[in-house]
Amino acid sequence: MAAHKPVEWVQAIINRFDEQLPIKTGQQSTHTKVSTEHNKECLINISKYKFALVINGLTNILKNVNNMRIFGEAAEKNLYLSQLIILDTLEKCLAGQPKDCLRLDEAMLVKQLLPEICHFLHSYREGQQHAAQLRSSASAVLFSLSCNNFNAVFSRISTRLQELTVCTEDTVDVHDIELIQYINVDCSKLKRLLQETVLKFKSLKKPAQLAVISSLEKAFWNWVEHYPDEFTMLYQRPQADMADCAEKLFDLVDSFAESAKRKAAVWPLQIILLILCPEITQSITKEVGGEEKANKKSFVDSLRKALGQHSGSRQLTESAAFACVKLCKACTYINWEDNSVIFLLVQSIVMDLKGLLFNPTKPFSRGAGCQSADVDLMIDCFVSCYRINPRNNQHFKVCLASTSPPTFHFVLVNSLHKIITNSHLDWWPKIDAIYCYSGELRTMFADTLGRVVQSLGAHPPLRMTSSLTFKEKMTTSLKFKERSTDLDSRSLLLALVKLIHADPKLMLHNPGKLGQEIQNSTAELIKGLVQLVPLNHSAELSQEAMEALLVLHQPETIELWNPDAPIETFWDISSQVLFLNCKKLIGHQMINSTEILKWLREILICRNKFLLKNKECATQGSLIPISRQAQTKLEVCLYTFLWSPDAEAVLVAMSCFRHLCEEADIRCSVDELPVHTILPNYNTFIELASVSNMMATGRNTLQKRVMALLRRIKHPTAGNVEAWEDTYAKWEQATKQILNHPKNKVEDGQEWINMTGFLCALGGVCLQQRSTPSLGTYSPPMGPLTERKGSMISMGSCEVNSETSLNRFLDRLLGLMVCTHEKVGVQIRTNVKDLVGLELSPALYPMLFNKLRNSIGRFFETQGPVPITDTNTLFVEQTIAIMKNLLDSHTEGSSEHLGQASIETMMLNLVRYVRVLGNVVHAIQIKTKLCQLVEVMMERRDDLSFCQEMKFRNKMVEYLTDWVMGTSNQAADDDIKCLTRDLDQASMEAVVSLLAGLPLQPEEGDGVELMEAKSQLFLKYFTLFMNLLNDCSEVEEDGQQVAGRKRGMSRRLASLRHCTVLAMSNLLNANVDSGLMHSIGLGYHKDLQTRATFMEVLTKILQQGTEFDTLAETVLADRFERLVELVTMMGDQGELPIAMALANVVPCSQWDELARVLVTLFDSRHLLYQLLWNMFSKEVELADSMQTLFRGNSLASKIMTFCFKVYGAAYLQKLLEPLLRGIITTPEWQQISFEVDPTRLEPSENLEENQKNLLQITDRFFLAIINSSNEFPPQLRSVCHCLYQATCHSLLNKATVKEKKENKKSDHCSMITML
Repeated sequence: MAAHKPVEWVQAIINRFDEQLPIKTGQQSTHTKVSTEHNKECLINISKYKFALVINGLTNILKNVNNMRIFGEAAEKNLYLSQLIILDTLEKCLAGQPKDCLRLDEAMLVKQLLPEICHFLHSYREGQQHAAQLRSSASAVLFSLSCNNFNAVFSRISTRLQELTVCTEDTVDVHDIELIQYINVDCSKLKRLLQETVLKFKSLKKPAQLAVISSLEKAFWNWVEHYPDEFTMLYQRPQADMADCAEKLFDLVDSFAESAKRKAAVWPLQIILLILCPEITQSITKEVGGEEKANKKSFVDSLRKALGQHSGSRQLTESAAFACVKLCKACTYINWEDNSVIFLLVQSIVMDLKGLLFNPTKPFSRGAGCQSADVDLMIDCFVSCYRINPRNNQHFKVCLASTSPPTFHFVLVNSLHKIITNSHLDWWPKIDAIYCYSGELRTMFADTLGRVVQSLGAHPPLRMTSSLTFKEKMTTSLKFKERSTDLDSRSLLLALVKLIHADPKLMLHNPGKLGQEIQNSTAELIKGLVQLVPLNHSAELSQEAMEALLVLHQPETIELWNPDAPIETFWDISSQVLFLNCKKLIGHQMINSTEILKWLREILICRNKFLLKNKECATQGSLIPISRQAQTKLEVCLYTFLWSPDAEAVLVAMSCFRHLCEEADIRCSVDELPVHTILPNYNTFIELASVSNMMATGRNTLQKRVMALLRRIKHPTAGNVEAWEDTYAKWEQATKQILNHPKNKVEDGQEWINMTGFLCALGGVCLQQRSTPSLGTYSPPMGPLTERKGSMISMGSCEVNSETSLNRFLDRLLGLMVCTHEKVGVQIRTNVKDLVGLELSPALYPMLFNKLRNSIGRFFETQGPVPITDTNTLFVEQTIAIMKNLLDSHTEGSSEHLGQASIETMMLNLVRYVRVLGNVVHAIQIKTKLCQLVEVMMERRDDLSFCQEMKFRNKMVEYLTDWVMGTSNQAADDDIKCLTRDLDQASMEAVVSLLAGLPLQPEEGDGVELMEAKSQLFLKYFTLFMNLLNDCSEVEEDGQQVAGRKRGMSRRLASLRHCTVLAMSNLLNANVDSGLMHSIGLGYHKDLQTRATFMEVLTKILQQGTEFDTLAETVLADRFERLVELVTMMGDQGELPIAMALANVVPCSQWDELARVLVTLFDSRHLLYQLLWNMFSKEVELADSMQTLFRGNSLASKIMTFCFKVYGAAYLQKLLEPLLRGIITTPEWQQISFEVDPTRLEPSENLEENQKNLLQITDRFFLAIINSSNEFPPQLRSVCHCLYQATCHSLLNKATVKEKKENKKSDHCSMITML
């Protein structure tokens, strides 16, 4: 698409970007944020090839967003976020603008984009929310725009300057002049700006002149900060043209400064212009030069005088301070070796400057509206002085003193942060010289933290913006007094945390101290940061604290916690970090809990890196109590996040399990212990971690996967038990909240659902934790029907303590099964039914069965009729659904627990209750569901336990057959008829499963009377089934005469008829002795349909011949036994005449079935080897050559295939499943490619490497196969041995015969020759 229609493709991306802006979609979620970032990246990459198209599209989007009318605080925030996203995307696209951009593109940028950017710069209003950030983003766009399009921007500025030379005083618009502050300026561009200003400065009106003066000063710093090398070069090789422009403008500005007010306005620019003239500066400093330099020298003298506060004008003093700070700052960009003269000028004023700015008794201030600028000025002065002479630190001590104003502390900390983070020039000193003040800085941090924590405890949380800078929060009445407000303390605390983040060594420097002292100071520092992590009302402070802690957990930094005992200190302090943060996370009290969990994952990664680096001694000190408590809390925390409604939080928690396992691997490798000694559920944790890569998975699918893995957790630990108990307490509260306030958010409902599933899936661990070794265990009954026994376990073993949380939880669930709440009742019932039926831990099945049995049993406790109520009926219906889901799901491990409690009584009571519901629509539907449950129950018959199975099944057949044809003929409505036919179908399917191998047992009687009763019972059922068949036939005949008869009914009748025939077959098959006399006569019935039905039943019986071994002392069983003996009969020479005869006469289309029968029969008689020998020998005998041996579609090959399929499946699964699972699930294998076809290789793949990978994996499978010879099934050994012997024997005979023939022929030829 992109190749043929690039414009349409790019436009589609732009449209998607537009549609997913917050102003269009509303409040952003994690998913929408990721999508928006993805769209941004796409556009940025596309702009490298379709620059004009992308920029034009983004400009139009920005226009439309700016013109939107919005109402409300939420809409205003979304508008602001949208504008920021667009501006940020524009800035990055412009930064990557191709150099060969057309002039047309440049014109488009100036004509369309530039006015929109200017809108943000010109409409800025101090104090307006978000305005500062928008202006900052807009200025970044303008900066990138001017990098490659300076001429266009300069032209706009120049045009505006020309217009301002002829306008009136009232129409001065300086907005375009202010663009000079934001554009990208190098040496040549600055020179052009100066030249243009020199030409037009005199003609400008005063407001325009002031705007130019202010803007040029900022343009100079843009140049110096972005092109410092050019400025440095200026002092190495002075440029005459630059100095000439600067001198001319200096003279123009100097003549403009007539009054003290104007001087204060122009001095900052004048000092800049003087700096641009190195030779003039040198002559002034050396006090040489003619009259033409007199105004420059006079300017410097005025600065010194004003700085010494001798000018008599406060305005000039403040301006002089500002100008001198800028002089100091500029000097830091000049290497001392290049020009020492300007540094002499700096030294002559620096003492007065520091005395003015850093005077604790008279703090510097230019007024209430300039606090932010004052702080910036002091920071610039501090940093510049440090860079000029780091040893002159008198002002440092003044700022550090506890008695100094809080502003001084703030300036100190921010200055240190700037020194650390901005040190890109070689001659700038590093922060090392400040390390000796580490103790004082830690004290400042502790004191500030104490004030903030105390204020948070004394006052309710404040609603604050995310920005927490001192400059924005100072009140107008604050004059830097000793006492600081809460906001001041928080601002200083934020700055301190940022300082720790920038260089943690600054706070960890402890020369000459003992190890324990160092450890204590480190612990105090880190605990202080941990207190800041859960702050809900200050997101920026919380985020910075997390970043600082992450830096402190870097391996090289951990070693500084206590150099004398780094490993022991690590386990002590880092465990406390984990413990305290996990404790907060478990409470789910933090708004940004997902972000904190991500940070916690990074902490775990850093911990493992440190342990890996010190692998040999990684376990030293790891057995302290806090370490074990931290692991438990971490486990609890990760478990509780698995039921979070935020899918991202779930995935992050799952990924954390990987790092928990990695830590256990490292620790166990040192002591050579099994990893399960530290993490008993290690394998499940690894699986949880592997699923964390399911980013594209839906929320419900992810939860199902999580709960499936939770059910695999077998070992109770302090962590998972506490997680279950904690979740249960929250679930109880959430349940009450939902029932009392059902109008809550959807997320709350989803969270309740997730918690319910979590408790169901993990509940089995709690049961195991409470169980004792003396409890009985139960193995599912196996073997023939006559040998199967009921469960011998005591039913009381499942209910150790009736007051446990687990019992209360299940009781509560049973109550919610019939929740009738007007608004949320249906949702709660549906969710409980699905979660209990599909997600419950198999270990809880016995407890659930007993509770359901007891609850339903209470319906029959009173004498008289069964109490039919809506609640009871609903409970029965829910129980049926839960039991069906539970039995039908085949949950892993369910077979082990299903038989630990009998369900006979419960099932019988369910049927008894449903029987009396009548024949209304709802009752018919419940009966149908119950029949389906019975069918599923019989499918899981081998896993369940029955106390009196034969009696139970007979009773169920009696009850269910009462529903057959009960209402189908009476219903008048077609829909009711369909429902009743569905009931007939479900009833018969259930009866078919019940009758399989079921000898009829009448209620009473013995001896002859018992046989008679059994015969009568058989006749009753057989007659019912015949009537049902007749009914189906009559309805079919009627349906053929009715035009437009629905095909659905015909299909139902065909299926019902098939089930009925199966039921009759099962009935007769298991009761031939008592039923044959009643049924044999049907074979001679005058009705053709009846005779056909009987033949069909008889055929089914013959097909079910394998079931005859369950009937002792019956004629049919004896006949079947003789038939098997006949087929397996063997001659004196080992031949099999009957089997070989069957092989010759059975058509090839039925060879698969014949192979199955022969292998099954001969193996049951232990004669499989003889069958194989005969079949293989015949195959070899008939083969024309070695190449065609076993290559055809023969019975021998079918038999061999069936043997390998039956006896080899389990072997293959056991052999190959671990290998394949490892390749599929292990992340390392997923990154490896095995493609060796050069035409299919990906660009990043290497053919030789893939070949090596293929050889490696092939070798792995080959060795596994070779090493498994001891596990090769004995039946298959027999097959292979027989195949080898038969082949060798037959081929040897053939060779002998051939050799005799050739010898005979040779003898004959010799005889002829002799003759």
